[in-house]
Amino acid sequence: MLALVFSVAALFVQPDTTFRPSPAPADTSRSDVEEALVEVVDEVRSLRVQPLFSPSSLYSPSKGFGIAGGVGVEGLLSDDDYAELAARLSERLQGVYAEYLTGDPRRHRLFGLVGGAAGTTSRSRFVGHGPSSPAGAELFLDRYAVEAEARLGWSPGRPGRVLLEPVVRFRVDRLRGYEEVEPGDLAAVAPSDLARLDALRGDARVGAEAGLIAVLDTRDLPTMPSRGVYAQGQVTRFQALDGAGLAFTRVQALGYVFRPAPIRLPFLPERGALFVRLNGVVTREEGGDPLPWVYLPVLDGDLLVGYPRRDFVGRDAFSVTVGARAVIAQLIGAFLIEGVAEGMAGAAYDDVFRQFTPRVRFTQGRVAEGEGVPLRPSAAVGLNLRFIDRERPILSALVGVGPGGVSFASLRLVYGLTDYRPRIR
Repeated sequence: MLALVFSVAALFVQPDTTFRPSPAPADTSRSDVEEALVEVVDEVRSLRVQPLFSPSSLYSPSKGFGIAGGVGVEGLLSDDDYAELAARLSERLQGVYAEYLTGDPRRHRLFGLVGGAAGTTSRSRFVGHGPSSPAGAELFLDRYAVEAEARLGWSPGRPGRVLLEPVVRFRVDRLRGYEEVEPGDLAAVAPSDLARLDALRGDARVGAEAGLIAVLDTRDLPTMPSRGVYAQGQVTRFQALDGAGLAFTRVQALGYVFRPAPIRLPFLPERGALFVRLNGVVTREEGGDPLPWVYLPVLDGDLLVGYPRRDFVGRDAFSVTVGARAVIAQLIGAFLIEGVAEGMAGAAYDDVFRQFTPRVRFTQGRVAEGEGVPLRPSAAVGLNLRFIDRERPILSALVGVGPGGVSFASLRLVYGLTDYRPRIR
């Protein structure tokens, strides 16, 4: 009814025919650009950027002089995603690594991770395919490797407490050749080891693996915990895609237990914590052919500081660590200095169930065929410097003494399953 009234009334209203110029269209182009720039600036300001640097890469006796570093960025596409890009450039090793994590697993029940690495070196250290390879046989391998990985993580309950992660990886490895470290080393290599290297040389080896990772995490803090348990298990199956017919299954497990120290030392600002770490890996191939060197697990300084590069290689590996951590000092109310001391022992095996023995050997000699493989000890101390309100350290360093002499690394308490996997070193 109202519509009809207004329609009728409009017939009696005379239109205003006075000429008036149309107003110029508003110049909104400048404001749109300004708003876009403001949004970009706000996005950039919201990014949390952390430079990454590896002091140990400045010089290596085998790799020469170089530099390694990168950048980690949080908040790139969402509030708590994380992207990292790192590279190493040295005289005889070049590599690049990148990863992207869609969100913090401690805050999201569903997340994804994609990453990849590529590297080339003429100084990959080879001392054999297992604990019984002859001592003194050392070669430098010229090789390159490419690896890509994708994971999808899901928490059935509270985010971060229990995780299930299906994982897929793709690998390309190629051995281009080898050379003696010292004159006469080639003659000391076992004929069986040399035959396996020669079979690997030439064409690239290509393969993919798929599996499942399960995680249990009850730590109170992710980087420097005082209490809780952290455990990971992984089962994967590898299948060659290059026509070689190679296939193997790998089972890996690691576990940590953190407990507050029973007493508080009077010169420390906190009680601190004690921890125990156990790691193990078992690999079994199908058929009678042994695994190529590029697929063998490695137990070295990436996991146990003080261990030499690639000295301990085998289908299986085991290690145990006992340590203590505590805040040593607070600086100007903004920084924490955290200290860690660790005692470690481990070994690599052709068959851990047949060769394991609890004996400890401090020398670096090889074992005879059929003999039990002893554990090799090492010890390390380290420091972290970080902001009180942040988890990631500003600076960290770890000094270890073990079968490989004195070595240096970045300080980490919690390692992952990838620390056993063969990579460009």
